[in-house]
Amino acid sequence: MLLALLLPLAQTPPPPSDPAAGLVLPAARYGPVVGGPPAAGSREEADDLAILRWLQRSRTRDAVRRTWSFLSRSLSRFDAAVGADLNRTAPTLVAGLPSFLRVITTVKDELKTSSGRPRPFLVHPDLRPCLPLEDSPPYPSGHALWYAAASQLLADLLPERSQRLQEVGRQGGFARVTCGVHYPSDVDASQRLAAAMVADVIASPQWRAFRERTRDERQRLQQLPSADLPDLD
Repeated sequence: MLLALLLPLAQTPPPPSDPAAGLVLPAARYGPVVGGPPAAGSREEADDLAILRWLQRSRTRDAVRRTWSFLSRSLSRFDAAVGADLNRTAPTLVAGLPSFLRVITTVKDELKTSSGRPRPFLVHPDLRPCLPLEDSPPYPSGHALWYAAASQLLADLLPERSQRLQEVGRQGGFARVTCGVHYPSDVDASQRLAAAMVADVIASPQWRAFRERTRDERQRLQQLPSADLPDLD
């Protein structure tokens, strides 16, 4: 009887349809990791603004083009880092990884709503964004979190491409700063949050089961030659 009562707490691996089913990441666990945004008028906010204004003065048309390439949250953005078309080469991996990213995003949404920080261009009219405008709280950055978490989870699956994958993850986050829709501290908070949550995901039975399910695809990807991989934008 006691064993039956304890079984629901074991978080047994889910059926193949949703590899992240049963995975719980309590938002309260990560609130201290994110902390609060810099206070208005603080030295930290002044540093944020100095970076945004320098980027606005120095960004090129090519830099703006690259930021737009990160506008959507797509695993195909990591194709060049891996050296393969992930959709065609690793369909099970591509179909299952978003389930874990949705769990992470749900936690972010709760933390983001509570921050109350306005977008930088709403407070400082001299800032001219070069990406579509948004008015949701920017802290922590959802785009930066998605790209950081996706790159770190992919790096766990494909460690031989870890450096390239995580470079794409950083680019995806800081593209939001280049175009003035996020403060740098929004992205820094997302990177801290991603590292904490990804560590818990990787330690879960759901992730271990997913790694096993994608073993054949990962082995095929690991056999790809590392020479002559394309440069990362």
